[in-house]
Amino acid sequence: MRIAFITARIPFPPNAGGRIRTFHLLKEISRIQSVTLLTAVEEQENEGALAALQGSIPRMRVRAVKVPPRNRPLRRLVRALRSPIDPLPYTWAWYRHRRFLTHVRLSLHQGEFGIIHCEHTQVAHTLLGLRTPPRVLNAQNVESLLIRRMAEQESRGWRRALIAWQARKTLRAELQTFLSFDRCVAVSEIDRAIIELIAPGRPVSIVPNGVDADWFKPSCEPSNPYMMVVTGAMDWFPNIDGITFFVREVLPRIRQRVPLAELWVVGRNPSESLMGRLGGNGVRFTGTVDDVHPYLAWARLVVVPLRIGGGTRLKILEAWAMGKAVVSTSIGAEGLPAVDGVNIVLANTPEAMAEHAVAMLEDQKAGERLGVEGRRTVENHFAWERVADALLQAYEETLTGAGHGAGERGWETRAHI
Repeated sequence: MRIAFITARIPFPPNAGGRIRTFHLLKEISRIQSVTLLTAVEEQENEGALAALQGSIPRMRVRAVKVPPRNRPLRRLVRALRSPIDPLPYTWAWYRHRRFLTHVRLSLHQGEFGIIHCEHTQVAHTLLGLRTPPRVLNAQNVESLLIRRMAEQESRGWRRALIAWQARKTLRAELQTFLSFDRCVAVSEIDRAIIELIAPGRPVSIVPNGVDADWFKPSCEPSNPYMMVVTGAMDWFPNIDGITFFVREVLPRIRQRVPLAELWVVGRNPSESLMGRLGGNGVRFTGTVDDVHPYLAWARLVVVPLRIGGGTRLKILEAWAMGKAVVSTSIGAEGLPAVDGVNIVLANTPEAMAEHAVAMLEDQKAGERLGVEGRRTVENHFAWERVADALLQAYEETLTGAGHGAGERGWETRAHI
């Protein structure tokens, strides 16, 4: 099977949720299939990451094109001004560039691929309007759901209305996108049900997230009895919202009863503004780290205070794999086989989250029991080899059952590139 695997940017280093998933899927399926990655690089440092990616997955072919950084002020302004008439939602338009579109289409024309894998809805526009081999869309999140939840948490009326408008626009775009693929891939039963509701009749396979259970494993070193950890990219709004909620509303309640309790925020690119607002008083920001493993090993408790989200959380799988107690919101654990009081503790109010966090900090044995069950959950369901098998099965089902109409549907975006 010759697979064209399309990503917006190179999935390296694998230090954030989407990159981790994409990197490990590529690594596993490249062991037994012929895979060509079609992607883009933005800056000089990404070229080094591209070489490192090729070294990590030597069997995979990589075809990359260089594009301007998407966060340049002028490009952001143009996207904002164009948004009211743009067929693409604002966040999807971040990844649209004529050079990238031409690169993908030329590569598909020149290659003899048996199946096309599009990683994330945000880059699906590169295929819309084209006649192609059977194609699969990997929806890491249902974006319209995530954006709608952002609107629900926004206190300012004008911003809430603006975000809600983008949620509706994204929902319409998702409908057209899902119907333009032969099969969609979801990370959980919840996401599959939502996709089937948006696009009835479109086949949807579940390919869950995974974790490297050989690397993320319980440590023999003693944990710090006062250390809580939250992991995740600190330049992603749902994580910023979650950590702000926890530091302002939960942590003070914890420190009233456990004065030495500390929260370590481990994740890339926290802004100076965020660190200035939330740092101190028991809160430490690490910034970008090469490996979250040591911080998880030292922690007594992992907290997942997400109020906005979609898909499933790799941060919980990593914590489970290391045998750590986890306290999470229901949204944070959504889509995972989380059983409250067995492999996780769920809490949705500041009072309940603080109460459970204090209990885990004060009762090491209770935390260890949760951790043992979390590790068992990972071993039974979330090894990357098993996840990759599910993806390959989705490919096989697409090849045996796909019609030819899906590869020609979709709205035309060339006039807006």
